[in-house]
Amino acid sequence: MKGTDGGHCLTELDGWCVRASVCGGFADCTLIIPTYRRPTELLTLLQTLIALPDKPGEVVVVDGSPDHTTAAVLQRFVAELLPFDVVYVHSPPGLTRQRNVGIDVSAGTFVFFLDDDCVPCPGYFREIRRVFVEDEAGKVGAVTGFIENEAAERPSFKWRLRLALGLAPRVAPGRYDPSGTSVPRSLAMPFQGVREVDILAGCSMTFRRRVLDRNRFSTFFSGYSQGEDLEMSLRVERQWRILWSADARVRHEPSEAGRPNAFRKGFMEVRNRCFIRTRYSSNATMRDALRFWLDIGFTAVFDVASYGLHPWKLEHLAHACGVARGVLSCALSPVRYDEPVARKQYEICQRSLAGYGGLSNDGGRGNRLA
Repeated sequence: MKGTDGGHCLTELDGWCVRASVCGGFADCTLIIPTYRRPTELLTLLQTLIALPDKPGEVVVVDGSPDHTTAAVLQRFVAELLPFDVVYVHSPPGLTRQRNVGIDVSAGTFVFFLDDDCVPCPGYFREIRRVFVEDEAGKVGAVTGFIENEAAERPSFKWRLRLALGLAPRVAPGRYDPSGTSVPRSLAMPFQGVREVDILAGCSMTFRRRVLDRNRFSTFFSGYSQGEDLEMSLRVERQWRILWSADARVRHEPSEAGRPNAFRKGFMEVRNRCFIRTRYSSNATMRDALRFWLDIGFTAVFDVASYGLHPWKLEHLAHACGVARGVLSCALSPVRYDEPVARKQYEICQRSLAGYGGLSNDGGRGNRLA
């Protein structure tokens, strides 16, 4: 069954909502957490939120898992005293779709996105909210946090080799080069306050609600959706400023669960990068185009060499094959995609917790949360 919004049909998704039992979060802040087969990581994040002195007033969990394991974990979590509303929605999988579902069913003025394998530090929500509140002109459309454990990482040998060969641009971290490449944030010198960038970190990004009223994550991307954060960043940057806050700190502990296989990842790296570069590098030169394709070729060669050195690691060979297929796909079928107009598409057909085999706080009554 579908509802309507302004004459458009809305897709109803199963879910539930538990209201805060104590006041404690910023009422104008929503945190959206897309998750897929990571109940342990999700629980760690939620428990961290409970302990923070600053926290959002609403937490929306968009679960793309094929089973109800995550829902069961969340049911046990909401049985405790909650300082924020918790909204759960079971969605078809796909990071882009899950993020768009979260946008449609959330209410906050400032919309935070965190990956389920992230752990925000004290002050994270307060500092990002402060950036928006102090921007009285409303020119800041998005803010990204500072991933503190990423800053301590040394750039990989592969990246250093790309830089030495001139395949990687010498631009500031957080900036996008017309050749279709950006620089790892770990290369940034320590700083305080905020600085302007082109690119949001996909695991830690926040938008004004009115930015999301005009934009949704691109439906070009599917499944794991590699590059959807970059595409969204470059689209938002056309109308608003994007800032990187060094005071909003978060840790990202990448989980291997729920990730695509190496072949699929290699294919998406090429196909999606080509799509983004075609859309946002209109001022690129022939040299930029040459650098882009040489960089792609280098990736495949590096993978084959890595497989030669470690023949038991088949993922290197699979990734190289995925890259080769991506190049062939772009050559035979150039990437073209017309973005649909941003609008609300989803709503929750809200059920009781008992409907998921767990606790119930509403006597089994179901209602709709639009």
